[in-house]
Amino acid sequence: MGIADHKKTLLLIDNAEENELELGVLLQDEYQIIRTGNTEEGIAYLNHGDRAVSAVLLSSLTLQKKSIETFMDVLKNNVKLCAIPVLLLAEESITQKELDILSYGVIDCIEKPYQAGIILNRISNAIIMKDSLDYYEIEEILKQLPSNIYMKDSEGRYIFATHYWHHLDHKDDPSWSIRGKRDVEIRKDTENALAAMESDMNVIKSGKGTAYTIEINEDGLQEFYDVIKEPIRNKAGAVTGIVGLIHNVTEHEKLKRKLREKVIVDELTGIYNRYYFDQWIMKLTDSDNYPISVISADCDGLKVINDTYGHMVGDEYIRMTTLLFKMVLPEEKSLMFRTGGDEFIILLMGVTEEQAGAYIEEMKDKEKMFHIKDRSLSVSFGLSSIQSSKDSVTQCIEVSDMNMYAEKRKKKQKKDQDTGA
Repeated sequence: MGIADHKKTLLLIDNAEENELELGVLLQDEYQIIRTGNTEEGIAYLNHGDRAVSAVLLSSLTLQKKSIETFMDVLKNNVKLCAIPVLLLAEESITQKELDILSYGVIDCIEKPYQAGIILNRISNAIIMKDSLDYYEIEEILKQLPSNIYMKDSEGRYIFATHYWHHLDHKDDPSWSIRGKRDVEIRKDTENALAAMESDMNVIKSGKGTAYTIEINEDGLQEFYDVIKEPIRNKAGAVTGIVGLIHNVTEHEKLKRKLREKVIVDELTGIYNRYYFDQWIMKLTDSDNYPISVISADCDGLKVINDTYGHMVGDEYIRMTTLLFKMVLPEEKSLMFRTGGDEFIILLMGVTEEQAGAYIEEMKDKEKMFHIKDRSLSVSFGLSSIQSSKDSVTQCIEVSDMNMYAEKRKKKQKKDQDTGA
């Protein structure tokens, strides 16, 4: 690999060779100069040349204003080329022509006599300035995305954010800026703000990124956002801040929850189904909310109702049974499952067997309030209790079922006796 391959490249657009020769000598330690005779050739090289160009030098002495203006317009409207800084080469004093050309977007003007140190410094400053401009241009481009992309410093203060959402309290001030502010200063939801700041500090201290979903309930709206955070590191590897992305996933999350609900909720009654019951039983040993009372329940006479009035009436009978449960049992402690056609299991978390027995008696008393056609609601119940994680959940449910079937047999025997069967 030749020495020139290690140098950066300057594109000189000048139809005379004198500047190429002079600048080639002055800048030879850092730059290789490629010269084209006009702006059209310059554009062609920028698009198809074999070397990346760090900066462009335009000669105001040999080029027409119109051709320079056209050249600058091409660069401005080309995503690939707009980041390249352009500098103007002029005589010892700047003329009106050079002043006009500066208004086209040329960053600086280098006057004769040329001095290596000054030229190198101005080219370097032009590159830095263009990079800074590109930073804000990129910020504007990122604003076209629906996601909120942001940066924070090592203290959790915002450097920029592409969107200001309604969760921020900036009182609709058009001059308001997020820069330099922490979440707790600007978010309406202080609890969420403190959680965000704690997460920021964990990323900065650990140097490890994180991702999670948050739920926000404000102004009567339920919203969900995916949050991704990654550390920003300097060349030495030290964490200097955070880059993050916040994406509104409300529709996706609600759909996911709706689909999950379809999987775990019984469509007829609106309580949990057998699938979810099996899931709960598998993790019940991890509970710390003992005792857990188990109630088994079964609708009495459902087959007769189905045979007499049809299954639609039978379905209503099943729904009435769940209404009875919800009328009596404490919602915050109850998990209700429809485990079969007319069979139910209810788990009462942190409820003693004695308390659960009282609930059963209350349900037996209130079932008289429910009627369908010429029949009153009748439900048989069984009860058992899980005292600790050492107890067999399966055995407790079997005991509860046995007690429930025993009650059904008693009811049938009584009915047979009453009818003389």
